Amino acid sequence: MKILGRICLFLLIALFAAGASFGQTDPVEESPVEESPAEETTEAPAQESSGSGGTPKIGVRAGYTSWESINQFHVGAHYYVGELWPNFLFTPNIEVGFGDSVTIVTLNGDVAYNFTEFFSFPWSVYGGGSLSFNYVNPDGGDSNTDIGLSGLIGTTYTFANDHQGMAEIRFGIIDSPGFKLTFGYTLF
Repeated sequence: MKILGRICLFLLIALFAAGASFGQTDPVEESPVEESPAEETTEAPAQESSGSGGTPKIGVRAGYTSWESINQFHVGAHYYVGELWPNFLFTPNIEVGFGDSVTIVTLNGDVAYNFTEFFSFPWSVYGGGSLSFNYVNPDGGDSNTDIGLSGLIGTTYTFANDHQGMAEIRFGIIDSPGFKLTFGYTLF
């Protein structure tokens, strides 16, 4: 179990470090513009659609996992890195499932499309897929490690404090949990 912990920690740090470069943008220098008092403009504050922009965000998640005959409660964390391309989001996450005498650790590399053309701020709907590293450790049995593929669809809501709530459904395609229902909250 110590080796698994070290591997997961290393992979998580590597994903976060590599992904941080996706979300960073260069600051743009603005030249001062003089406005006459008669030309006052009122601009609405720019509202960032959920899941866009360059600020990395960290959050927590929890939910229900069903994989063949295994039913579990899972907890974890996610790291919103930013956009790979316009509207394509990268959000690596880690989840640990408990129950039915099995522990499952899943490291996901989620890539999803944010459907901004159909939904407006503060709501967002996304869909995509994930390549995952799944470690299954049954009590009293041999552990198993698989690389899996899953699809996902979810929604986020951006609160006034700029934190986000999320709900997501994930379905296994290859060597992944058959169904996951996850709720989360982005903290900072």
